[in-house]
Amino acid sequence: MVSRSRAQRPADGEREFEELFRTYHAVIVAAAFNRLSDRTDAEDAAAEVFALAWRRRDDASQVFTLAWLYATLRNVVGNTYRGRTRRQRRAERVELELEGAPELASEEVLEVRLAVNRLDEADREVIWMAYWEDLSREEMAEILGCSAATLRVRLHRARRRLEQLLALDPASTVKEDAWTS
Repeated sequence: MVSRSRAQRPADGEREFEELFRTYHAVIVAAAFNRLSDRTDAEDAAAEVFALAWRRRDDASQVFTLAWLYATLRNVVGNTYRGRTRRQRRAERVELELEGAPELASEEVLEVRLAVNRLDEADREVIWMAYWEDLSREEMAEILGCSAATLRVRLHRARRRLEQLLALDPASTVKEDAWTS
C-alpha cells in the first residue's frame, strides 16, 4: 500500500474548515442578511467571514466556534455599515418593500420589520438574534461578549423600545407572533 504524500492529504486545518463551512455557512448568510437586508451584501459578508477563517485555518491557537464566526461577522457588518449611509438607505429600502411586496409577508410582519429597522444598531442586533435567528440567551451573551444578566437587560430594553415604536402607529395591532414570521 502506498501512502499519500502530505501534499495529497488534506491538512487537519482544511478538514476542520470544511466541516465549519458545511455546518455554519447558511447560518452566517442568514444572520448577515438579517443585518444588511440585502442578499448580495449578506453573501459577500459571509464569504469574507469564511475567507478570514480559511486564512487562519492552520493557526493552532485559533479555535473556530459559532461565537467566533458571529464576532467576525459583526466586524464585517460594521465595516459594511460604515460604507453606507446607514439609516437612510435601510429605511428607504424597507419602505419600498412595504409598498411593493405585500403578498410576500403579512402586513403585521412588515410593520414589525420596519419598526426593528428604526431601532439603533445594538437593539436591532439583539432583536434579530432573539426572534429571527432563535439563538439561546447563552449563545447571544457569548456572541455579544456580555453576561447572561446583561443580555437579559439589553433584550428587555430593546423589546420596550420596539414596543414604543409599534405603539406610535395607532393602526398597529401587531402581536409578538408576527416578530418571528
